[in-house]
Amino acid sequence: MRLTYFKLIATVFFWGTNFAAGKIAVQSLGPYVTAFMRFAIGALFLMGYLYKVNGKIPTLTPKQWGLVFVSALMGVFFYNLLFFSGIQYMPTVRASLVIAFAPITITLGSWLFLGEKVSLIQWLGIALSILGAVVVLAHGDFSEFLSNSTWGVGEWLIMGCVLSWTVYTLIGRVALRTIPALSLSSFSALIGAVLLFIPALQHGLTERLAHVSRQALAAIVYMACTATALGFIWYYEAVQKIGATKAAVVGNLTPVFAAIIAVTLLGEELSLTTILGGALVLAGVVLTTKR
Repeated sequence: MRLTYFKLIATVFFWGTNFAAGKIAVQSLGPYVTAFMRFAIGALFLMGYLYKVNGKIPTLTPKQWGLVFVSALMGVFFYNLLFFSGIQYMPTVRASLVIAFAPITITLGSWLFLGEKVSLIQWLGIALSILGAVVVLAHGDFSEFLSNSTWGVGEWLIMGCVLSWTVYTLIGRVALRTIPALSLSSFSALIGAVLLFIPALQHGLTERLAHVSRQALAAIVYMACTATALGFIWYYEAVQKIGATKAAVVGNLTPVFAAIIAVTLLGEELSLTTILGGALVLAGVVLTTKR
């Protein structure tokens, strides 16, 4: 059991460091090529693991393929284009705290569209997270919350990530009723990589790869092998052994790891409003996912 928790925490660490690695990669490759390369390599690992587990590549019905395609479109294609584009315009600490708002929108979406019940303590968590997100985005100045200086290009792009991940998760909950989690993730990654190939090619895929820096290449391989492939495998192992709820709560450490890496490796600063807002967001997420 200890090994399971160790793997899960390592996975959350991979996801947290993904922000810093992504920022390094996009400086050389740009958002489109970075997104494609991450999932092209990651999909190879996932499909290989899928074949190893099943002894073959599983077959799906046309309806299941439709759900997989929507999952790939929202969770891989749109999410990653928005993510790698957004982190170019804002500090990784700030971006990770905005991304941490996703469990709240997922809870609201589940309540609105899937008929799931939301308890009073979960509503309190939603309110806390909204307050924390406002604190972070407005730098503590609530009168400036809706101004252009607060909502820059990066903030809008990362909020797009939150919405696309919410749709991906809600579709995934429907798809997982008939599709195993590993199959859904592997096929989504593969289709997502195919979808990302065209915009990557249009934005200088071959030229950028010909002149890619060693740091950017290392960041791509790191994201593909850890946050994408190994992370998915270890995460689903944890879900199987300790349950989805406990795994989700541990996953709330993602912005914490992102902040630590951003401060130590990228030299970013932590402001008082970021710390306060981040604490409120994380407290809200814990309450929202509490049973």
